[in-house]
Amino acid sequence: MTYRHARHTGVILAAVTVLLVTACEVSEPEPVRNPYPVQDPLPEVGTAGMQLPTSFEELRVVDPGWDTTHQYADGVYLAAGERDSVLEFTAVDVHGDVLWAAQRPASCSGFAVTTDAQGRALAILGDIQTTDEALAATTATAYDLTTGEQVWAPVEVPGPHQGPGLVFAASPEGFMGDSGPRTALDPTTGRVVATESSSDEIRLVGEYHGIVLLTEDDALVARDTTDDGELWRIPLAEHGLTAASIGPSPSTPSGDGLALIATSDSTSALIDLQEGAILSQTARDAAVDPTTGTLVILDDTGLHAYDTDDQPLWSLTVAPETTIAALGSVFLYLREDGTVRVHNVLTGDVAQAYEPHGQGPIIVPAQITANGAAVLLDGDRRLLAAVPEHPGLGDSGP
Repeated sequence: MTYRHARHTGVILAAVTVLLVTACEVSEPEPVRNPYPVQDPLPEVGTAGMQLPTSFEELRVVDPGWDTTHQYADGVYLAAGERDSVLEFTAVDVHGDVLWAAQRPASCSGFAVTTDAQGRALAILGDIQTTDEALAATTATAYDLTTGEQVWAPVEVPGPHQGPGLVFAASPEGFMGDSGPRTALDPTTGRVVATESSSDEIRLVGEYHGIVLLTEDDALVARDTTDDGELWRIPLAEHGLTAASIGPSPSTPSGDGLALIATSDSTSALIDLQEGAILSQTARDAAVDPTTGTLVILDDTGLHAYDTDDQPLWSLTVAPETTIAALGSVFLYLREDGTVRVHNVLTGDVAQAYEPHGQGPIIVPAQITANGAAVLLDGDRRLLAAVPEHPGLGDSGP
């Protein structure tokens, strides 16, 4: 397995990326669509009454005002919050600085962070715009995640963002029902690279930083979006699977080169995108520690950790409702029956990540970067623990 050496290094996906999938609707006031600078700094959050993990206690904590789940790549977070009846997306770096912002109609909550063929991180924002025929069309536009520069112009897509990655589909005709055929775009150009067939001969699973997964001829196939070349294929029958059972998973593992795909209503498989190998056929979630490279898989038998040479480190039996909250800086944060438990990811031992006699709400990381920045959850509020721009010069901010 070589999931730690994916061609798109430095990209860490959010541990759980569940976005609102709604049809965009024209709204008032008119959004400011083109990215613009933000002069005001993010408000700093007083943490005296909170139980922060000790590794974040010395960091400056800011409130980006996000209402959606964040996505992350190459030192930059992207998420959105509602402002004056429009949705404002903000790109914020690990130092807590807002790099740029852009607006969309409040119903256009779908977005994605991906990588082009040159390794540049991109922000893809959905929109609804009026065509020359005065019809409302759903579009997607790519921006450089760091600068906000437009990379490719709005391209028309069949419907709102569905994911994973650059996958779009028409919304169900009613409140319930199936969406239309799914379509995937190439991150580098915005062109259509895969579309589901109405006969179910091709089922589109997702786009993962320039790799499209789909089922074709009773096999799981990976294609490069740059040249449409086939990277690998896995005959599904060899693993007791069928093409009809394969689909996108609502969970996204945090780690380069990994994909979680649904294999039934209750099971998922963890895929090494580079090798074309199934790492687990019963995985519920997975995460990679960006500090040590340790892979942790949560499956129906428990937790399992592997080092960078793919050798097993430890295994633990956990309760069925256990989920991975975050993994980073050698700490594995778990949620279990309303409680938070922390383990040393190298040994599997229970770790003391919080002050033992702390008071106040427990703040749980949702994602931790290699340099120690983190998105923190204070209930439903998403905060950012920012690292100093110049380590060793204090924590007062950049």
